[in-house]
Amino acid sequence: MKTLVITSAVTFVPDNYDDLTLGLANNPYVQGLVVIDNRSADIYLKAFLLMLSGAGPLMGWHLLKNSLDNSLARKQKRYEALGKKVWVIKDINSEETIKFLSSLEPDVILNARTRSFFKKRLLSIPKIGCINIHHGLLPHQRGLMCDFWAHLFGTSFGFSIHEMTSKLDDGSLLKVVEVPSNKKNYLESLKNAARLETAAATEVLQEIARTQKIQGIENSKTDQTVYRSNPGLIDFYKLRLRGIKI
Repeated sequence: MKTLVITSAVTFVPDNYDDLTLGLANNPYVQGLVVIDNRSADIYLKAFLLMLSGAGPLMGWHLLKNSLDNSLARKQKRYEALGKKVWVIKDINSEETIKFLSSLEPDVILNARTRSFFKKRLLSIPKIGCINIHHGLLPHQRGLMCDFWAHLFGTSFGFSIHEMTSKLDDGSLLKVVEVPSNKKNYLESLKNAARLETAAATEVLQEIARTQKIQGIENSKTDQTVYRSNPGLIDFYKLRLRGIKI
């Protein structure tokens, strides 16, 4: 089974999400890594805003650091040492990218923190399907930055691996993992989660390879389901007032 892992060039996760992306390089079902080059002036502006406003100094620092360091070279070195390739693209849904990914004939595509919406043409490329690592506990925590909101409201924190459909955070659930955390350091929680995501994604890929299909449990809305959006500066201040490092 051939799996393509797709990630972003810049994230705000400490070490630029290397715990997951480099960890998956050893997986026998992973064919290679596709990196979306999302570097932009907007990322630098967000980084400086978070630092200078005092709303999220640590997150702003990691965002800036990850924008400037050579994490792509680290990824290329690890994957190429294992005889695997790393490809860099600009737009995941562009005509050029669709044709390129189709030429690789993947069985599975794994979305790893790209914050990109997969359109139907992209979803239809892999023979078996696309799966996503969602940073919230489905089916209850849907939307954006659910891990942030879990820290702000003191609720359970974790991630879910699910089949991707044309609807956000939809598709059958393959694995839901609650991450142990004292919720005192948001970024440290994310780094701990990334380590667990590697093991969880490995188990999911093993099961898909065994059955040659994506089989999960129902992922329907419940009375407890909430939809989250990106937090504003005031939400960052609220998090810091709770004594949580960010």
